[in-house]
Amino acid sequence: MIDHGRGDLRKDIQALRAIAVIAVFGYHLWPKALPGGFVGVDIFFVISGFLISGNLIREADRTGGIRLWSFWSRRARRLLPAALTVLVASAIGVYIWVPQNLWPQFLRESIAATLYMQNWVLAGDSVDYLAANNTASPVQHYWTLSAEEQFYIFTPLLLIALLALARRFRSRRGTLFSGIAIVTGASFVYSVWLTAVSAPTAYFVTTTRAWEFGVGALLVFAPPARSLFTGGLAVGIGVVGLASSVLLLSNQVPFPSATAGWPVLATAAVIWGGVAMGRRWEGLAGLAPVQFIGGVSYSTYLWHWPLIVIVPYALDHALTTIDKLGIIAATVLLAALSTRYIEDPIRYSTRLLGGNRSPRIIATWAAAGMALTVGVAGIGLVSAETNRTESAQRTAALVAEAPQCLGAMAIVHAGSCRGIIPADVLVPDPAQAGTDSWNRSDCWAGVDVPDLRLCTFGPPDASVRLAAIGDSHSNVFLTAYKALAERNGWRIDVAGHNGCYWTTAVQKKPVQAMTDGCEGWKVNLNAYLDRVAPYDAILVTDARNGLPPVVPVGVDVTDATAQGLATAWARQTSRGTRIIAIRDNPAMRSDIVSCVVRYRQAADTRCSLPVDQALGPRDALVEAVGRSADARLVDMTDIYCPAAVCLPVIGNVVVYQDKDHMTATFVGSLVPVLSDRINAALR
Repeated sequence: MIDHGRGDLRKDIQALRAIAVIAVFGYHLWPKALPGGFVGVDIFFVISGFLISGNLIREADRTGGIRLWSFWSRRARRLLPAALTVLVASAIGVYIWVPQNLWPQFLRESIAATLYMQNWVLAGDSVDYLAANNTASPVQHYWTLSAEEQFYIFTPLLLIALLALARRFRSRRGTLFSGIAIVTGASFVYSVWLTAVSAPTAYFVTTTRAWEFGVGALLVFAPPARSLFTGGLAVGIGVVGLASSVLLLSNQVPFPSATAGWPVLATAAVIWGGVAMGRRWEGLAGLAPVQFIGGVSYSTYLWHWPLIVIVPYALDHALTTIDKLGIIAATVLLAALSTRYIEDPIRYSTRLLGGNRSPRIIATWAAAGMALTVGVAGIGLVSAETNRTESAQRTAALVAEAPQCLGAMAIVHAGSCRGIIPADVLVPDPAQAGTDSWNRSDCWAGVDVPDLRLCTFGPPDASVRLAAIGDSHSNVFLTAYKALAERNGWRIDVAGHNGCYWTTAVQKKPVQAMTDGCEGWKVNLNAYLDRVAPYDAILVTDARNGLPPVVPVGVDVTDATAQGLATAWARQTSRGTRIIAIRDNPAMRSDIVSCVVRYRQAADTRCSLPVDQALGPRDALVEAVGRSADARLVDMTDIYCPAAVCLPVIGNVVVYQDKDHMTATFVGSLVPVLSDRINAALR
């Protein structure tokens, strides 16, 4: 993504940039046509490693050192103007077109992108169960720029340290090569290991990508190909390697790991052989359209993704082919304009920002620009927090004023609740639905935690003792468990686990530590249940669309899931404990909250789903009840889906925090119905 400079511009490298940005752009618009287009990022990383390391090493050869602040100021002049411009434009687009429920996530990522920490934020979110339903933000693609910027910070520091070490060994080039090779090798090994252990994390973090920059840096030390045959062979192999990786790889392949060596080594081959090819290679690579795309590749990369994300919100429909072609045209136009009027003037002017002679001035302007960008995003975050507080107050007031016609009770009292609450009054405010939860960390364990954590509601000496066990879909009932205990005089012990439920089947998770944490929790749960006096009943529920168990090829997943549940329950039903399975709530469309934010009417059905689509053809929990000797089913589907239509707003209450987790306000409204049905199941 970074130019080598006007004086020694290589047309073959510009062509590689063109290939890289076309691959990424095409993948984002037509992923089925270019399933491996994401490797364009790896092409950019190798190019950056080669060009930037080459500049620094040549400076060290000339002067014996590296002017650190001068290097960083040049990088700031090159990267920040266009990057900050797109970030501000994206934030404005979010304010105008994106539903407010997405502002906190999108603007938080905008700040992370401004500070060049986006890749670490995405890595954390990728293994955060509560962030699993995050929507792709307009600045998600800045993770690659964050990785590059971290490379620009680390590389000169590494080279300075190696130059100091070289004075002892009196072999500057040998020391530099050895140091870079060691770091590159270590990063590669770590990449292979972490991809196997936690592929979502490995995809984003700099430590698993550093070796790709390192391969480019090691190219600086390689003697260039001299003969036309050797260079042509290398370029040919490289081009075929790049084309095949774009067409044959997919996001189903563990990445980066060793698989990234495919596009990385192919890129290195093209760069290495390009010099020997000379004008023969540049005749093709030097075509005006190729050089134009390569020249605006940085801005193209910056602009394309915000348009892909924001345009569907502006148009209120998924992208059509015409829309995608329009995005391509708009991206190229914006890229050309920002290159011509933002990138190049600031980058090459000897007057603007004091020229290369004034790193302090450049640093001041860079800090000011970043502060402005953070401020633009911060305005929305403050607004969202204010809205959240006001929403909580409105919700509490309405719950106190008209509980008999709010949420689930509006279905129970349908005949007498018509017109009591205006249709445009929704609680919680749809933009704040995602924060309407009643979570207690002492009631459940995190994704990689094997410990059994229990919280208790109701009197310790209650005559009826219940346990409530499940994953996050059980956890959303915490407010109901508390109210049920108080209403009926029960004691309810709650044990939950992030993304893990009570079954004898093994759930395969994307990260090994999460699998270990889940399976360890089940062991501890069973040991606890065997140790204590039998409960009168155990309330169980789990996500219908949660992670399925590991099953052999050809085995029906739903059957295996149901059997795993029933087998786990049998250990306690044999002791006289009844299982009361609360059927999972419907799973709605992925943008359900944004849909409600957009239309904001209790009577609007544009965000609804037919019951068979929301519940699916089979339910493992229901089937497990049929296989268990003493299990009863509590089914609230008639409340969630009256008239066979599953609603996102019921009785003026927004039902969902996200596509399948209910809000605490709606769960609270379920208590009278839930109490009656659990009592019936106990009898």
